[in-house]
Amino acid sequence: MGMVTIGDYDFPCADRVENYGGDINIYCCWEHHLLVPAPAAYRLSPEMTLRLFIEQMFIPDHNHHPDMSHLDLGRLRWTHDSQPWDPDLDKTLTENGVTHMSYLSFYQPGLDGVKGSGV
Repeated sequence: MGMVTIGDYDFPCADRVENYGGDINIYCCWEHHLLVPAPAAYRLSPEMTLRLFIEQMFIPDHNHHPDMSHLDLGRLRWTHDSQPWDPDLDKTLTENGVTHMSYLSFYQPGLDGVKGSGV
């Protein structure tokens, strides 16, 4: 089916990295844990370590999930922009190759959501 536009969509993108004052915007998802049904967006300093991001931002945002007490950062399997990724948690986002609008996701074998439901 065809699509008809109602106007001119020629305008600058609002989420350009230049608009973030030196920060970057990333998205992060905990696979098989869909109490939060979509990746969460975070505005971060690119000099923050991945460990600090997980411990100080991601975990508090998802602490309501019953599996959180079983999360083991050393056992996580990661993807970065849908590609397998083996980050160093103690290096900065920049050192790990994370850039503006990166999409990170992780999964821990054996943690599959509430009663294995993926939720």
